Amino acid sequence: MTQPWILVTGNGAFGTQASRTELHYAANPSSAVALALDGEEIGGHRVVGRALLWDERPEEALLPLLAPDTVTGPPPAAVVSCGVFSGRTTVTVERTAVNVEDFQFAEDGRRPAGEPLYPDGPAAYLATLPIKAMSTAMRAAGVPALISNSASTHGCNAVMYTALHLAARLGLPTRCGFVHLPDTPEHVARIGHNGPSMDLALQIAALRAGLAAVAAHPADIRVPANEWEW
Repeated sequence: MTQPWILVTGNGAFGTQASRTELHYAANPSSAVALALDGEEIGGHRVVGRALLWDERPEEALLPLLAPDTVTGPPPAAVVSCGVFSGRTTVTVERTAVNVEDFQFAEDGRRPAGEPLYPDGPAAYLATLPIKAMSTAMRAAGVPALISNSASTHGCNAVMYTALHLAARLGLPTRCGFVHLPDTPEHVARIGHNGPSMDLALQIAALRAGLAAVAAHPADIRVPANEWEW
């Protein structure tokens, strides 16, 4: 029997055209997290970590990784995509992806202003990962983590929406969602900024705990939001 596997993705460089220096990322720490977990076995699942690169649409990078193939085997049991969110103080597990591209700054010559990612797609998707089990497990591992109700309208939201849309379009049982990570201390120090940061090793520990929760919980746990989750 083929071992089930979880796809963990990180994003690439971005923000070179942003006016705010804290948004300039020559290297994206989320890819470092994904690649650090590549090859691990967590909760009986093999972890495959990949850095996503695309020209215009995340589907270019995600579709080859999700589509079932007679050579590579079944699709992943889950997709846990990651990205960096400058200014956030904790790891945040996203609840919702919206069918909107509304960029705060241009990327590769594109700056959508409210266009849908998929004209024929639903207005939004809810994450199909056990988001509360994940955030609870991360906190139990000693990492500050919360549920977030907005993945913004830039590339990270596009990745989350695309993964969920592809799983629905292809009829896959794959559960999908997104985790936003804080800046690393090195990034904040390099630009002389006073914003929050989190060590990369702690971010990797958070994802490791979150992946264990994904493997252990086919359905989410029923706990109410806490007073910091809006």
